[in-house]
Amino acid sequence: MKSYRVRVAAAVVAAGVALSACSPMQAGAAAIVGKDRITSSDLNAEIQAYRKDLAANKIPEDQLGLHMSVPQLVLLNMANGRQFAEFGRQKGITVTETEIEQGKRAIVEGQGGQASMDQILLANGIPLSEGNNAIRALVIRQKLMVQLGAGNDQQSQQAASLKVAQEADTAVPVTYSPRYGKFDPQQGFVADDRFGAVAPAAPAAPAAPPAGAPPA
Repeated sequence: MKSYRVRVAAAVVAAGVALSACSPMQAGAAAIVGKDRITSSDLNAEIQAYRKDLAANKIPEDQLGLHMSVPQLVLLNMANGRQFAEFGRQKGITVTETEIEQGKRAIVEGQGGQASMDQILLANGIPLSEGNNAIRALVIRQKLMVQLGAGNDQQSQQAASLKVAQEADTAVPVTYSPRYGKFDPQQGFVADDRFGAVAPAAPAAPAAPPAGAPPA
């Protein structure tokens, strides 16, 4: 069976979240992003939505080709989006609905249609209902890169991307609850026997077979 390994993560997931200096985790928090809490209940709801989308699109979890668990991947994406939304706000960046639609259209056309974009979102642990927020994070990141000197050449884009990641980590630090594993800034979540297996989310209700095209 075809593997749905992440192929174009940079197109929809803002990279560069780093673990901040250790600080006490608030009760019930899966992560702290700046001053914002991602609660365990929020995370579990997103995991359930994601797994329903996988089932509706007939994608087995074991065919995703992930190097981390589904809860870890979903949590990482939630933290990424919130970090860049807050960092963008601090830098005076706004994103209009028109820009989101333009970004979505560019990805759809570049990847061969809406179905392909849906596969990309799911391959990156993003529920289809969160597609617009993923595009918003991408647009914010691109605008931040321009502010920090990104041009049309690859070298300046790489340099600006690194600056954005470093400044975002300083301005909006992220701390993950050890309940979800050990986080390495370069590798993401990594195995850590001290904390045991990642705590599973509550199981989602069985998804009904799709009647037509998958939801956007």
